[in-house]
Amino acid sequence: MHDPYNAFTLGGDVYIDGTGDGPLAGLTFAAKDVFDIAGYVTGAGNPDWRRLAEPARATAWAVTRLLESGARLVGKTHTDELTRGIFGDNSHYGTPENPRAPGHVPGGSSSGSAVAVAGGLANLALGTDTAGSTRVPASFCGVWGLRPTLGAIPMEGVIGQSGTFDTVGLLADSADHLARMGEVLLRKKPPTQRPDRAVVLEDALEASDPAVADAIEAALPLIADAVAPVKRGTHFSQVPLAEWVEPQNAIQGHEAWETFGDWINRSNPRFGFEVADNLLRGARVSKTSLSAARGFRLRARRWVQEALDGHAVLVLPTTPVTAPPVHSPRSVMWEIRSRIISLTSIAAMAGVPQISLPLCQVEGRPLGLSLIGPRGGDGLLLAAARRIAAAL
Repeated sequence: MHDPYNAFTLGGDVYIDGTGDGPLAGLTFAAKDVFDIAGYVTGAGNPDWRRLAEPARATAWAVTRLLESGARLVGKTHTDELTRGIFGDNSHYGTPENPRAPGHVPGGSSSGSAVAVAGGLANLALGTDTAGSTRVPASFCGVWGLRPTLGAIPMEGVIGQSGTFDTVGLLADSADHLARMGEVLLRKKPPTQRPDRAVVLEDALEASDPAVADAIEAALPLIADAVAPVKRGTHFSQVPLAEWVEPQNAIQGHEAWETFGDWINRSNPRFGFEVADNLLRGARVSKTSLSAARGFRLRARRWVQEALDGHAVLVLPTTPVTAPPVHSPRSVMWEIRSRIISLTSIAAMAGVPQISLPLCQVEGRPLGLSLIGPRGGDGLLLAAARRIAAAL
């Protein structure tokens, strides 16, 4: 495949035809290079992992499900190393080029998957989402993306990092394609009922750049028409959203070190600076910090559930910023990373689904508007996306 955006991995030229005339027949998909394909090495964005890994013995459940539904696999896509990043850069393989915002990062860690869709190289793509790794690139690249309810789609045959937060992520070039993909992987049809109200999270708007907040405000009439009556004035969190970052990082970092620490100790692999820093921070999380973070997560889940009570969906920017320029200083990116996680941790902490809709632009760059639904409400969000797309 011609790949002008560096979306696909070296050695990622995996082509497998779908079977039969299922609901995804005629569509193509790409898979993040953490999904096993039988007979191929899963590289996970790190050359030492790829060098030491054996070819997969079986194909990941989600890949198999898409193939059996008629979609054709067209390749494996780049990821941040071991999925431990949020901007899409990779010190070994380079940064996939953002087709919708040239010169700006694509977002990660499902960077190649989002770029493949945004660049017209695939209709659908599989990613993963732990702290935003599907939602962030969906926002930055201007595509449709879903983080499902935690546990709704099996992670079988997928390299994850944090069992508390890891989900399969879905990316697509249209609302209809995303919904069809979701129906296949979630194994259920979207409901016909609509939410009772769309609750704007004022906390999230206040934590975002003013231009981002303005873009979301401008899209609210569309949400009111296509989704549900818009309710304003809700500050759902009992602490500033910036204070959600440390608990998210503590749990995720600790579990990532539990996942990869033994391999790192044995193999002494090469990592980019930021990935190495993230892994080492996770190794040093104290029992006290971890206990406090898990207690915070329980409270955060309750706050989200209370805001969703009564068949509501929540409205917020997917990211508080648009895609920053490639090669921005690390110190600048660290601050942006924390601001992003302050929003993406809402659904991650609660284990609920979130859909990113490519409805907004700021200075010509894409920006996702997100809807968060109740646990198990994935179909509710996919149906809302279809109605929004029909109204555009």
